[in-house]
Amino acid sequence: MARLIRVTLLAFFASTVCVADEVPSRTMTWSLRDEFRTGAARENPNVDREDQPVWHFLRTSRSEGPVASRKWLRDGRYVPLADGGENLFGSPLDGWAFRARGPLAPAIGKVTAEYDIGLKFAPGDILIAPGPDHAVVVGWRSPVGGMLEIQGSFEHGQSCCGDNSKIRWFVERGPAPEESTGFASVVLDSGESDFGTPTQRETFHFRDQVVQPDDFIYFIVDAFADGTATPHYGDGTRLDVTITVRDAVVPTPPSFEKDILPLLASKCHDCHGGDVREANLDLRSLSEMLRGGENGPAIIRGEPHSSLLIDLVANGQMPPENKGRLSVAELGLLRQWIKAGTPANEKIVTLPPHTQVTKEDRSYWAFQPPRKSAEPQVRNEARVRTPIDRFLLARLEEKGLSFSPDASRGVFIRRAYLDLIGLPPEPAAVEAFLKDERANACELLIDELLKSQHYGERWGRHWLDAAGYVDGKLDNDLGTIYPNNGIWRYRDYVIQAFNDDMPFDQFLTEQLAGDELVDWRRAETFDARTLSLLTSTGFLRNVDDHTDFPQYGIEKRYEVVNETLDMFSTAVLGLTLECCRCHNHKYDPLPQRDYYRLMACFEPAFNPHAWKPPKERYLHDVSPQERAAIDQRNAEIDGQVAERSRTEAMTREQVRQRVFEMRLATLPEEIRADVKKAFELAPDKRNEAQKELVATHEAALKVADADFDAALTEAEKAALKQSVDQRTELSSQKKTYGVIQALWDVGAPPTSHVHRRGNVKAHGVLVQPGFPEILQPIATSAGAVSEDAQGETSGRRLALARWLTRPDHPLTARVFVNRVWHHHFGRGIVETLGNFGRSGSLPTHPELLDWLAVDFIESGWSIKRLHRQIMLSTAYRQSSRRPNHGSDSAVTTAAGEQVDPDNRLLWRMNLRRLEAEIVRDSVLAVSGSLDRTAGGPPVEITNPADGLSQAKPTPTPNSPNRRSVYLFARRVYPLKFLEIFDAPIMPVNCTQRMNSATVLQSLALLNSGFLFSQSEKLAARISESAGPEVEQRVKLGFQIVFARQPTENELAKSIAFLNEQERGYASVENPAEKARLMALADFCHMLMSSNEFLYVE
Repeated sequence: MARLIRVTLLAFFASTVCVADEVPSRTMTWSLRDEFRTGAARENPNVDREDQPVWHFLRTSRSEGPVASRKWLRDGRYVPLADGGENLFGSPLDGWAFRARGPLAPAIGKVTAEYDIGLKFAPGDILIAPGPDHAVVVGWRSPVGGMLEIQGSFEHGQSCCGDNSKIRWFVERGPAPEESTGFASVVLDSGESDFGTPTQRETFHFRDQVVQPDDFIYFIVDAFADGTATPHYGDGTRLDVTITVRDAVVPTPPSFEKDILPLLASKCHDCHGGDVREANLDLRSLSEMLRGGENGPAIIRGEPHSSLLIDLVANGQMPPENKGRLSVAELGLLRQWIKAGTPANEKIVTLPPHTQVTKEDRSYWAFQPPRKSAEPQVRNEARVRTPIDRFLLARLEEKGLSFSPDASRGVFIRRAYLDLIGLPPEPAAVEAFLKDERANACELLIDELLKSQHYGERWGRHWLDAAGYVDGKLDNDLGTIYPNNGIWRYRDYVIQAFNDDMPFDQFLTEQLAGDELVDWRRAETFDARTLSLLTSTGFLRNVDDHTDFPQYGIEKRYEVVNETLDMFSTAVLGLTLECCRCHNHKYDPLPQRDYYRLMACFEPAFNPHAWKPPKERYLHDVSPQERAAIDQRNAEIDGQVAERSRTEAMTREQVRQRVFEMRLATLPEEIRADVKKAFELAPDKRNEAQKELVATHEAALKVADADFDAALTEAEKAALKQSVDQRTELSSQKKTYGVIQALWDVGAPPTSHVHRRGNVKAHGVLVQPGFPEILQPIATSAGAVSEDAQGETSGRRLALARWLTRPDHPLTARVFVNRVWHHHFGRGIVETLGNFGRSGSLPTHPELLDWLAVDFIESGWSIKRLHRQIMLSTAYRQSSRRPNHGSDSAVTTAAGEQVDPDNRLLWRMNLRRLEAEIVRDSVLAVSGSLDRTAGGPPVEITNPADGLSQAKPTPTPNSPNRRSVYLFARRVYPLKFLEIFDAPIMPVNCTQRMNSATVLQSLALLNSGFLFSQSEKLAARISESAGPEVEQRVKLGFQIVFARQPTENELAKSIAFLNEQERGYASVENPAEKARLMALADFCHMLMSSNEFLYVE
């Protein structure tokens, strides 16, 4: 039923529309559907485009009478719906409800996906539902004066519940809601709406009403009391409202001195003015408000939605209850003032921001920018090869120590090979290096290794640990593997970046914000650079994410964001931020506020309120335009192939029918028609007689494939072959595209808050994206704003990357060079690689760490240059062996063990055990089995119930022999051989591996089928190259496995062992040559199970 009502205004509303200090009039329109805010922007009251709080989502607070005949009192004592949610009723409904759990209704929300409850709701529709004890109320507060027009409809949409499926609706007018006293409203219109009847959609339309600022219009729906105990079921209703004010007179924006200061003085100054300034916030002047308190500026000019003061007041956190909450009109006044740019007569003074970081906090070494100090003087200049040596030797000489002698050339080449490429040197390479008499032979060797493709595989693995890289999504079940399709592209990106010596600042920037460095959304094609930049953001896609499953809501989404921040902070900043989710850091000057500022840099991409589950969080490796063209062409090919298939099928059917007719003609004429009819009918349509006919003659009439082929004419054969060939050719022309596990901004950047005690639903203070205060110069803005971000993106992650790679950043370069140092020496200058804070280790050589960090930056962030500096130093080239008793070096060793037993001053080289992957790769390399194929999808691994997983021989039989970095990496259940040798479990990431020595490792080496098979291959390799001479076989075995010749004692014992084993194997079944090879395999097995093979000197 449509209504058009012209209302003569009651005296109550007949006061003049003229407002003092007005601005020119205009026509203004509000639409509930268009302005309803969801996700991170959800708020109650809901502001309009002018940031005015116009839409209020309320409920009645009282009712009377028994349930069966209950009356909901529309008495103006309305209270806000307090709980926001994204899946109200478990449905695609984002909005506000009475309670987030338990009885949801009354509720109001915007439909986010097609939803059918009798009436089909479309995305964007507004659905309201009253509850058993409260009606739902939508209030509109006029921010202007003028002539009002209201039009819209209530459409009852639920068909589930018989007589209960009916609602009452009302459009009323009154002042602002008042919970304590209420008011008597004016009913403009009312009615009932019942799904499936003429009243299903009831419209209303009012014109020519005078409206003043702060007048309210209410749209109310309550359940229909039908005499049953459940009158509130089946009441989902679509509400559509458009409000227009013509000749709208917008009041002049309030001024600070006239309107805002008196309001703040009455409500806020007791806590934020005079002698009391909670959180260092002073609200007595505009300059102080712009300066803000410990949590940042109180207001941001022109941006009420981003202003901390508005957020605290709107969420009821300010002022305290005993001071009285601000009314809706007063909050609107504040919003209007901020939106207008905070008009004031005051002369603004720029004041330094308040701080939560003290001068003492800033004095801690890790929070100061690195400084390149002068190289210290040393007494023993002869041992200095690089500036690194000066810093180390100066400390050693203070303690009466010096470097140990250089390691032998054979030890050095093996050390260099295993450190840089993770593979042992071949005997020919060792021989050539030992014969190289050039002064720069070591430098040339290092340069050669740095050019190897295997360098990136070795050092990329270290970074992949820090990033928490795995190839699977979920890994909570040993027997089930869920591949994370396309994530291997990120692994290949990392390996290639190291091989290319990509400057580390660029490497880090691309991983954090590669998508913001190129406008990929508008690209006609994805060139190599675009693909690389998108792939690089896989750095942020490695955290365990369960949110593909619908039972995981907002808490699990934020857990993904939190764990991503944990990974980032330990890998890049070398800080542990996890505890800051709930409170200020216990040890470091990292307030909870700064944690959420930093998290706000990631929230536009990991947008919990516009969430993309993992199964949707990928991009194709072609541009949208390319994909559309490929899809269109493939569809055309599919059509052509289908047409040829149909033609072939018709030809085949015609031939089969021809053969059938020929055979049918051999039957007696009187039954042919009946038999033919019986065969033509479907089996379930035949009567008993027809079934009998089919059973009797099926053998004679059935056309087999051989019969069909024999019946084809030459022309038919040629036509079918041509059609099949054409289909094959067409199918070969189809193109495919893959996926990239990337990260990009999704939806509008959400409003970010501190989560009180880590509870994602307990919003604390508003925060702006920014960086930890302790890591920035004093009085520096903490905002994350990028001026060079490309395309439709917030630029926050790019701003973060630019900040991280500033030359004066206290941590970025320090953390990385320390990690490189750790992998060369077995211990970092700061031993706790992921924790540079007060609870971590102090640096053993702080001046050296700073010198390396600054030099690294000044040299273009080149990682390969850093390797050269370290590996050409005397410190790196020292021996790790205990010298012979009585020698000069033995005296040094004895003194070192007394003064520095843990070798923190590096008076000798540390003995290091190879990592799990390098143990396995070295076994494959020395046996001659290693498949050096680079890149591509990971080699799958088995998942047997006993956990003894192995690499699968797919896609090629040799795939299991590829380098370990290319095996499928599981989060919890890595390849068993690697797990035994401390391959990390990845709950989030691994900044520092364990290095254990267990009996299980020895048992694995002595008893694993992998070692048995590789020993046999190594024996065959030695036998083929060294010939039958036992002594030559032993020498070659030592050269291949240990990169050295055996000593006389080792040679004698090895020959004796081989002879003994050969005698033990000799038998009728094992002729001499076979027994000799079996003995050699045992010898090889022992070599590869020895400590010398497992450790780097």
